[in-house]
Amino acid sequence: MEQHARRPRPHNPMPESPYEVLALFTGAMVGSSLWLVSTGSMVTFFIGGLHIVQSQAGLILSVQLIGSVAMTSVAGMLTDRFGDRKIVLGSGLVMGGALLAAALVQNYAWLLGWLLLYGIGYAAVTPAGSHAIIYFFRPADRGVAMGIRQCGVPLAGVVGSLVLPLVAARFEYRGALALAGMLTLVACAGASALYREPQELRGKRASIRELIVEMVAFSREARLILLSLTSVILSFGQFAFLAFFTLTLVHRLRYPVAVAVGLFVAAQAAAVGGRLAWGWMSDRWFGGSRALPLAANCLLVALIAFGFASLGPGTPLWTATAIALALGFTVEGWFGLSIIGFAEIGGEERSGSALGVGITWTLAAGFIAPTLFGLVIQSLGYAAAWRYYGLLEAVGIIPALLASRAIARAAVARVVA
Repeated sequence: MEQHARRPRPHNPMPESPYEVLALFTGAMVGSSLWLVSTGSMVTFFIGGLHIVQSQAGLILSVQLIGSVAMTSVAGMLTDRFGDRKIVLGSGLVMGGALLAAALVQNYAWLLGWLLLYGIGYAAVTPAGSHAIIYFFRPADRGVAMGIRQCGVPLAGVVGSLVLPLVAARFEYRGALALAGMLTLVACAGASALYREPQELRGKRASIRELIVEMVAFSREARLILLSLTSVILSFGQFAFLAFFTLTLVHRLRYPVAVAVGLFVAAQAAAVGGRLAWGWMSDRWFGGSRALPLAANCLLVALIAFGFASLGPGTPLWTATAIALALGFTVEGWFGLSIIGFAEIGGEERSGSALGVGITWTLAAGFIAPTLFGLVIQSLGYAAAWRYYGLLEAVGIIPALLASRAIARAAVARVVA
């Protein structure tokens, strides 16, 4: 339904601007993701400050996703039940508080424990706000809108990768944790306070049992299963990239740490453009399909990964820069497509539950990726690991194409009905 034809909202005589809503939830996304996406740029500080090995450093990123994997379905269900405004505030309090607590003691186990809680809060970051995007934007503009919102993640990577290592160099990694915690609290509390939530989106009076039944039904939906399979493969690639791109540049290409971090920041900047571009292309070039551009993304990631695997010591900086920009654009640019695809399957009222199911599997892959990829690197070396990475990404093309067919058939069936 077009935005001007929305039902009147007596609690808010002035119509809410969709771009105001988008700005608020994008800001919350930036604050919430600041620490998670910048973890890769902090690996050298963890190794030096905690005296750990690479596989243990990979677990620092993985553990943040354990809580998200366990709680994303619950977070989606709670967002359907209580609305975006309450959930974005609650998740911000959990995440910000956990990061501040993690900064209190310099201990590996202590850090993992609090980052686990941070991950639990992070589970609600994507579902909280999905209702608003579906509600305020017409279908032809949702890809771009969700792409803009999801730009908050790589944008957080740009800011965090520039600022947090500088803070860590002066105050150790705990100083960076404390800063990220405070910024998370401010971003989420601000979005919750300023968002004038429509009455229709304040949650539905359904029992927990009814919401669970809905989620179980979604988990059997062929469209969601196929879209999730491609998202799982791309998620593995994204989080392996976040954890080990910088280390690959340092240990295989022999670049200084400062140069490697700079290339990581460049990749995050390219990811911002990628999320905007893939959303725009899905709306304009692919006729609103979210699955077909995901298939194209898988192909590009695979080709770029093979190119990266071929690089070694003495590689010109311009070549590494081109690879960093290309990987950032693709390996992090896809996520908004999956999010809007999941949300559209659920529709305006049940997008949270559909997102919860889809993102649970997506984050599960992100959870195992850093540790597994780190083990492959230790066993076979960086070049072989990135070649296997490319092969895996190519496999993601198949379920994406099948998802496109299933979604088209469902659309035809709705028209006939």
